[in-house]
Amino acid sequence: MTTPSISTTELYRNIDTLLDTDTPVFIHGSPGIGKSYIVADVAKKHNLELVDVRLSQMDPVDLRGIPSIKGDQTVWMPPVFFPKDKDSKGILFLDELNSAPPSVQAAIYQLVLNRKMGEYELPKEWRIICAGNRISDRGVVFRLPTPLANRMVHLHVQARFEDFKLFAIKAAIHSFVIGFLSFRPDLLSTDPVVEDDANPAFATPRSYHMLSNILKKSKDINKIIPIIYGTIGYSAGIEFTSYVKVYEKLPDVAAIYDGHYPEIDNQPALLYALVSALVEYFDGSEKHKEHLLIFAQTLPIEFGVMLVKDVIVKDESLATFGAFDVWLEKYGEYII
Repeated sequence: MTTPSISTTELYRNIDTLLDTDTPVFIHGSPGIGKSYIVADVAKKHNLELVDVRLSQMDPVDLRGIPSIKGDQTVWMPPVFFPKDKDSKGILFLDELNSAPPSVQAAIYQLVLNRKMGEYELPKEWRIICAGNRISDRGVVFRLPTPLANRMVHLHVQARFEDFKLFAIKAAIHSFVIGFLSFRPDLLSTDPVVEDDANPAFATPRSYHMLSNILKKSKDINKIIPIIYGTIGYSAGIEFTSYVKVYEKLPDVAAIYDGHYPEIDNQPALLYALVSALVEYFDGSEKHKEHLLIFAQTLPIEFGVMLVKDVIVKDESLATFGAFDVWLEKYGEYII
């Protein structure tokens, strides 16, 4: 039976609940879907300290500490990265837990179960979050000991384009990436199994983020085709480079924001590209808001509504613009 998965948006809500109840959680998910980013973002939003420990790089002694003689007794010196201030609040993030060898998992066992490790005790207001890749992802993964697994809530997370798009707009991901994935959301994550050994790259939200940074520095996409293949994999790269050619057919986006509204070919690939380009170019000015809401009504309803919703993600002030109420009265029933 396949374990039900949740979206990254749902993961945020679930983490909040588990933080409130001081319940350890293990986040299962494929490489590159944003597990580490989400934990760091949760810590930032709650004004919590974050200690990120990559357990796959640890030996047991790194966690338990080295022995020291104190009087006539041996005591263990805990590692410097463990929080020690009893009045502090934070998240102890044990990443790559199931990639750590069994000896390291055994060392961390008491910490997860009892918040202690030898003489060390985790401060009261600190919470434990663990994460790791799935066994099916072909990474180095060890099965967790049953007692350890039973001490945590297990959440299985899957990358979904709707969640990635919200992040992508706010993070100013390149419009080529947003447009392409709007058209082909199934290529947000590709199975590394289908890629050949000569090119181990495969598509993930993280690799598309890398590709966006590369595109922002490269004016001619034809000069970076090998880099594209080496970032998101050959199969997704072929599709991406083919799709980007659609942008050559786009009307002048700046002219649209000046009030010149061209007739648009209703091909989905072109419309997705146009929406992503308009969102990227939007500057929040009164002029842009006015022409955006007018031009959106010339597009097929699905794409006009998508355009307005995406711009609101980028700039919420559009929803308080006077003409928005008129637009909402006409198209509000199409907003999901």
